[in-house]
Amino acid sequence: MMKENLVAMIEESLKSNWHLPAFSNYKEQEYSFEKVAKKILWLHFIFEKKKIKKGDKIAVIGKNSVNWAISYLATISYGAVIVPILPDFAPDDIHHIVNHSEASLLFSAEDIYEDIDEQKMPNLNVIFSLSDFSVLFDKKNTMSSILEKAVSETKTFQLLAASEFQLPKIDNNSLASIVYTSGTTGFSKGVMLSHNNLVANIVYAQNNMSLKAGDNIVSFMPLAHSYGCAFEFLFPFTLGCHITFLSKIPSPKIIVKAFKEIKPQLVLSVPLIMEKIYKKQIKPQIDKPLIKIMLKIPLVNRIIYKKIYEKLYDSFGGNFHEIVIGGAALNKEVEQFLKKLNFPFTIGYGMTECAPLISYAPWKTHKPKSVGKVVDTLEIKINSENPQKTAGEILMRGENVMLGYYKN
Repeated sequence: MMKENLVAMIEESLKSNWHLPAFSNYKEQEYSFEKVAKKILWLHFIFEKKKIKKGDKIAVIGKNSVNWAISYLATISYGAVIVPILPDFAPDDIHHIVNHSEASLLFSAEDIYEDIDEQKMPNLNVIFSLSDFSVLFDKKNTMSSILEKAVSETKTFQLLAASEFQLPKIDNNSLASIVYTSGTTGFSKGVMLSHNNLVANIVYAQNNMSLKAGDNIVSFMPLAHSYGCAFEFLFPFTLGCHITFLSKIPSPKIIVKAFKEIKPQLVLSVPLIMEKIYKKQIKPQIDKPLIKIMLKIPLVNRIIYKKIYEKLYDSFGGNFHEIVIGGAALNKEVEQFLKKLNFPFTIGYGMTECAPLISYAPWKTHKPKSVGKVVDTLEIKINSENPQKTAGEILMRGENVMLGYYKN
């Protein structure tokens, strides 16, 4: 069991960074840690009045946004269980996940709400809009009176100082999240992640990935995925970083534009983004006949590679110390070229069942064709007669490993 407590870390970050910017939707207003803290308390008041208990399930579906993040933090710090759902799931999959998880409350993007049928989710009592937390569905017609009472509570929250802010005490053994992975056959499975699983990832990242309060992070990977949730949201949030959420579909063009404006200190990505940038911006240049010849000339090739390096570095904001790539294997040609440039990137390995990190190495020690070293919160064994030469099943145990599959 980790000695650090997840909710205590969230509380400490909110109090220590009270006046710093915490969240922004891209091109929109900043939310300070103070504003986030008070919105969490407001949602706790709503949960209490709706008789949400510790361990109850609350689902959230929508693109990355400030209110998505606040919904998540409010749920796990209350002691309830968050059920993040990918926004591109079909309505039938959404109905199944809400029903299977027994969620009684849902935070939903309004465009997604238009496509789902609350009658097919009989356990749901309330649906809130992720745009402004307005009520989209209220089975028992109780929200009007609760929201009226919340107005007076809001006035009390506004007077709260950082030193007075307090969150409930939640044990690390508690279930924090049920993450439904994309199923290869039939409906997806619900991976049960504890507070301890999440904090193990956060603490490892704090000790091995250099960030500090006030640093910038761009969140474009889906927060309903463990990779994006842990490393573009929870880890930087606990340090006091300013997280900007890209709510639009994150095409490489939009991502590069955002990076240039926000200038993040750490970049997390999936191979597809790096591969598309390489294919569109770099490969057409190095495949030109004249450039091919010049790349074979000593000293001249160094000048060309330096210019390519600078252009690529600038594409990600020109202010980062490392790009961490995960989620899938990186194209071999792209990896070899980045190594030739001595570009500051590394490749990690993980899975939802480990919340998600299994291995990582800083870019300066990262070896080609590897996914780093096993993190210090896990033990790994290759189940093979000859692990050095013959592939086998990866067995692992430790702080990151899930509690199990929900109802399975």
